[in-house]
Amino acid sequence: MLLCGIIDELDQGKTADVRHCNVAYFFCQATDSRINNAAAVLRGLIYLLIEQQPSVLSYVRKEYDRAGENLFKDANTWVALSKIFTNILQDPSLRTTYLVIDA
Repeated sequence: MLLCGIIDELDQGKTADVRHCNVAYFFCQATDSRINNAAAVLRGLIYLLIEQQPSVLSYVRKEYDRAGENLFKDANTWVALSKIFTNILQDPSLRTTYLVIDA
């Protein structure tokens, strides 16, 4: 509940057309193997960042065009998502970004 309150505070005052920062969060769930691993965390954070700042979709698209849908399914998923996530965070146009992960 504490993290939900922190996320709400970070999100406070934002409207759909005026965003001064990005807030991406992920809540792991120990009982669900689909969402309790590092790849799932990265996938969720990347999704929320794209939703808030669509210009960073190009980093996913570049890797997807090269590798296809297996990019997100095979044993190298963590490596591919890590590369995409790093590139997004290094984008000079990325607004101030807060990442919240509840593990």
